[in-house]
Amino acid sequence: MAKNLEILLVEDNQTDIVLLKKGIEAESLEVKIDVVETVEEGINYLRKNKEYKEAHTPNLIILDLNLPKDSGLKLLEYVKAESAFKTIPVIILTSSFDESRIHESYQKHASCFINKPENLSELTNMSKSIVDFWLKVAILPKNNSK
Repeated sequence: MAKNLEILLVEDNQTDIVLLKKGIEAESLEVKIDVVETVEEGINYLRKNKEYKEAHTPNLIILDLNLPKDSGLKLLEYVKAESAFKTIPVIILTSSFDESRIHESYQKHASCFINKPENLSELTNMSKSIVDFWLKVAILPKNNSK
């Protein structure tokens, strides 16, 4: 199991943020979770611009599609187009279960598409499942660009 992992959570719903963090932190891993709420903030975080100068390159990105101003797909495109970030797994986690968006997400090289459960406790359990697979089973690429 990997140690000292960094997750970038791109989510604007405060309740979802709390529940996702709760589920991830319940797994007692050495995981740092940073949260941004817009595509622009996500790009600034990855570029280490503005208030994100001390940010580390994440090992995993959890991305909502329905964000203020822009679709999360714009951030997915940015991540997969940049050589420094293209190997970072991006999990799409959204409440919009639309077949065309699922297809488009995978076309743009999303690692996984998950529909957010409507039940709040299920959201916490689902975040534990994400941790179980992506942080305990899967082997993630190392970040060389801290």
